[in-house]
Amino acid sequence: MKKGIGWLTGMLLCLFLTACGSGGVPAANAEPLPESETYWTVETEQGDVALRSGGAESMALYLQKDGEETLLKTLQKEADYYEPWDVTAWAFTDTLGYDGVALRTAMTGGYFGTNVYYAIEENQLEPIADSFGFEVDDTAVDLNGDGQTELAANNTYGGDGHRMVTVFRRTEEGIEKGILGLPDIPDHDNWGVNSYMSEYDPIKEVFRITYNVKDQKESNFLETAGLEWFTFSPYEGAQG
Repeated sequence: MKKGIGWLTGMLLCLFLTACGSGGVPAANAEPLPESETYWTVETEQGDVALRSGGAESMALYLQKDGEETLLKTLQKEADYYEPWDVTAWAFTDTLGYDGVALRTAMTGGYFGTNVYYAIEENQLEPIADSFGFEVDDTAVDLNGDGQTELAANNTYGGDGHRMVTVFRRTEEGIEKGILGLPDIPDHDNWGVNSYMSEYDPIKEVFRITYNVKDQKESNFLETAGLEWFTFSPYEGAQG
């Protein structure tokens, strides 16, 4: 009787581990999924984007539309991700005038990640913006009143949550990335890059710079609703 119970328990445990590894977030000790097994699917305006196993060392993004499939991107293990469940995604619409899918790749046990926004154009992925941090803290917002949204991305550096904001905008020449430059602040205790931080506040709809003050323990801040503190250059795609 005890032997029978042990056999049944083992079978149930085997089925449980198999189910955990068949989609969504697989168990940490699960075997690699068979080739073409789907991890997740995201609905976009251009069709369904699916992440599939390409074997033990790769994964692939496919666009599924009108009964046809198109390979969008191949991800290599150790180069683009470490474990399949590190990669998640969500659809976006009307960001910089594009619709598409954003891909987040987690690292350091999932506590930190990089995000790349891809427009889907003619069954191809085109990176239009990126960000990184402990969470996704990006806002699509019309910053210059022209009726087209920009993307304000709050990036997080280091374990202390230090933040720096970037802005992505679309012009006739293409996508541009804006870096916020520190304005001349007479009382700023400028001892290095960590002497100030910047972020976009979607509630107040302002950019805020918080900075250390000379001979003072308390920090001070400046706010603006415009882009006058930003320097823009052509966006060359996500790095790494």
